[in-house]
Amino acid sequence: MDTAKPSTRPVLVRVVLFNLLAALCVAGAALWGLRTAAARIAQLVQAQPDITEIKSLADCLASISSGFWPCFLPAVILFFAVVALLTWLSLRRTCTTRIVPAPAKRPAPSSKKDEEKAATAKRTYLHLIGILQKEGRLLDFFSEDLSQYNDGQIGAAVRSIHENCKKSLDGQIKPQFVLDAQEGDEIEVEKGFDPNTLKLVGNVTGEPPFKGIVRHRGWRARKVDLPTFSGHQATDIIAPAEVEVQ
Repeated sequence: MDTAKPSTRPVLVRVVLFNLLAALCVAGAALWGLRTAAARIAQLVQAQPDITEIKSLADCLASISSGFWPCFLPAVILFFAVVALLTWLSLRRTCTTRIVPAPAKRPAPSSKKDEEKAATAKRTYLHLIGILQKEGRLLDFFSEDLSQYNDGQIGAAVRSIHENCKKSLDGQIKPQFVLDAQEGDEIEVEKGFDPNTLKLVGNVTGEPPFKGIVRHRGWRARKVDLPTFSGHQATDIIAPAEVEVQ
């Protein structure tokens, strides 16, 4: 359990302002009372100058008035300053709160069904590469060091890889061109074209229609044959190793 002290500065400001206003009110009321009493006593002295008690009272009020600013006002301010300090210390203790940290959220254990779904997604991702490896030995070709072969040997090897991989792609996704136009042909791009199927390059400014040269015809899949997996299989295996038993 942790102890946290929030900022007490706003509380201190409010306490000081309240006590300052209270001190001003008390001092102002005292000053008004002294002046009012002195004025009335002065009237009595003028009306009855022979009465010594009235003169003594007037002298007493005069002495009290003369000590108001150097003595009474600082005493009032000091008193309310002490009150403000004690009030702030009391409120500071009450402002101390205890915060119980929230328990850390534990990740929900993944169910067996979710694990199987993730494993199937990984196997599906590698499925097409596995087909290209199985039919055309594509990964074997990529892993070869071609610097030890001449162009004729490489061309002969590529022919069979090309044929087998093309056959595999036609069976799985049946690719076709996005554009019927040939590369190098000039076409017009109408307004409202689909940016997912047509990518504009070069000096593209303003609004369609545009005229441009076909640099690549693009590809789309006419079908997608998703495999159906059975049994358990490692999700990182593209093609298993083959061992011929003698």
